Amino acid sequence: MENRKAKELAVAVAVLGMTSLATQIILLREFVSVFQGNELVIGVVLAVWMMLTGAGAFLGRLSAPLSPRRSFPAAALACSGTLPPLAVLLLRTMRNFIFTAGSMVGILQALAASLVVLAPFCLLSGFLFTFFVHLISSIEGENRTASVYAWESLGSAAGGVVFTLTLTTFLETFQTLFVLLLVDLAVALFLAWTSRAAAAAVGVLTVMGAAIVGLITNGADPWTRSFLFPGQKIVYFKDTPYGNLTVTRQGGEACFFENSILMFSTNDVTPNEESVHYCMLQRPSPRRVLLVGGGISGTTTEILKYGVQGVDYVEINPWITGIGRKFTRALDDSRISVVGGDARMYVRSTGNRYDAALINLPDPATAQLNRFYTLEFFRELKRVMNDSAVVSISLLQAAEYQGNEARRLNSILYMTLQRVFAHVLIVPGERNYFLASDGALDIGITGLVEKRAVSTLYVNRFYLDDRLIAQRSREVTSMIDTSSVLNRDFTPVCYYRQLGYWLSYFGFNPGPWLLAAGFALLLLLGRFSAVGAGMFAGGFAASSVEIVLLISFQVLCGSLFQMTGIVITAFMGGIGAGTLLAGRIVRRPGINSFIILQFGVSVICLLLPAVLLWLQTMISHPLLIQCVITAIAFGAAVLTGIEFAIATRVRRGGTTEVASELYGLDLFGAAFGALLISVYAIPLFGLISVSLLAGVVSAGGGVLCLLVRRRYLTNG
Repeated sequence: MENRKAKELAVAVAVLGMTSLATQIILLREFVSVFQGNELVIGVVLAVWMMLTGAGAFLGRLSAPLSPRRSFPAAALACSGTLPPLAVLLLRTMRNFIFTAGSMVGILQALAASLVVLAPFCLLSGFLFTFFVHLISSIEGENRTASVYAWESLGSAAGGVVFTLTLTTFLETFQTLFVLLLVDLAVALFLAWTSRAAAAAVGVLTVMGAAIVGLITNGADPWTRSFLFPGQKIVYFKDTPYGNLTVTRQGGEACFFENSILMFSTNDVTPNEESVHYCMLQRPSPRRVLLVGGGISGTTTEILKYGVQGVDYVEINPWITGIGRKFTRALDDSRISVVGGDARMYVRSTGNRYDAALINLPDPATAQLNRFYTLEFFRELKRVMNDSAVVSISLLQAAEYQGNEARRLNSILYMTLQRVFAHVLIVPGERNYFLASDGALDIGITGLVEKRAVSTLYVNRFYLDDRLIAQRSREVTSMIDTSSVLNRDFTPVCYYRQLGYWLSYFGFNPGPWLLAAGFALLLLLGRFSAVGAGMFAGGFAASSVEIVLLISFQVLCGSLFQMTGIVITAFMGGIGAGTLLAGRIVRRPGINSFIILQFGVSVICLLLPAVLLWLQTMISHPLLIQCVITAIAFGAAVLTGIEFAIATRVRRGGTTEVASELYGLDLFGAAFGALLISVYAIPLFGLISVSLLAGVVSAGGGVLCLLVRRRYLTNG
């Protein structure tokens, strides 16, 4: 860009991109925290985000009359920085003021909430993209859609580095948003000053003063967080790289929450005793125990009753063990060794051998949790177990009180365990406890308690009846479908069934909704050019690759929350680099090179399964896996950026029309891909099949453009 004013506006575009990406990741974390979200909720929020932004880009066609107004760029940028804190305030307020406190939120409710919360910022963000394209192109005298897209992408990458990978580690949510707002206001003030827009400058300075006060006092976070826990006193909260942790007190009892989900509360004896004694009673003298999760709830106290030599407690989130030491005495005993890091990585690398392994985790409602219910994990676990050692893992409540989805879920876990261990026993309690071992297992729990003389408050003959437990165990086992498929890392059927079980609470089936959305999108695409349809396919494939890479890293290494910012940052950086360098990389940009790039993205998708299987079998160090996945994300994004830059040259029409169509369809494709892939295709078909599907869609876009290429040859 040669014109000085255009360069100033390019900086504003970069800051808009930075604000957009930082806000997206922060709000995603908030939705997870507030709505107890799994990947289904995340997929819905991402899809709504991109669809609203795309809609804003289409509305940007009406932005031409705003170009002469000197104050509008500064005012718009200040507004884009002000909206994210208001969105978080609205989200935290509506959780218990609009929805019933403590209730589960259905998928349609989450969809409605995301539309309300995200609409102001996303519509404005998309609108401003088209506006800046029109304004900068008018100043420069030529179509600058690709340049604006590049600057926005590079700004997004910078936002990922500065805000999502750095500041969010040290600052609370509103502190981070106020810092982001101050950056927006500083650039807005500069634009107002250079444009001699005095009224806009005064307004920006006023908002800047309020943001500084909010940043210094830091009262917004504790005040708004109290809305999420009505009637409880918050004594601790922390936004960690793994999620939000909150400790509350009510009536003398302390409650520990992760992402608004109750992990445990003090004086809750039943789950602690069931999760430990059903397993530990099976062997006369267990010496070393592996505990995955739940170590600060009181389970360690129950384990130590067996006189064990050591307990290796593995917890990926160090802040959980931190609050455990602060608010409980569960980790005080010297025999307890706290291991920080992912349990699967620890199991692969440890030289210790165990007599019992307690997998004390929630149901596989997310891809992150599902990896502890898979055939691959059970095989890894067996390698660190002594002969006749016992594994315990729990799931749901007793299946006879559940529907078909719960029975299928129980069947999948039972058959997956049975593929690895000689004996599998289901002990019904508050949850179904699956005990697995190569040695014999005994259902006579209370008899074993008396024989071993273990001191218990609940797991004993005064509260439990061995005959009733045995009867219920037989009933649950009789419902097992022995033909059930197995749960695997890259084919997470447990996760899919858990999603189905969760959706069954609300009577919601995503299939018809996705088919309806797909049909509506096909009708929409029919109104646009073949190049626009190609960008839709490219956006679909790009978002699919991004999601597959993220979940693959989660499956292999277990720390998606941290990796999300890295992959998205690499992806946006790749798009920016590809768009800026397109003219140097492709000497004769035209329809032929656009088609080649469509097939290039398809090849990446089709080769991705082989890379994932190679990572699973050949590489065990998380840093190397992270580097490979980040490199793939960057490479795929570079092709996407080049593709967008070429599309702006191939597509005929006015600057505003071209920018709004290509940017909007790119986002619509990415939105549909995010929704279809994350909430339906991956759980149902697995990561490998989804990669192939993305490749077919991208190739389809290339074939469509190939069929009509003669129309564009005069342009390229």
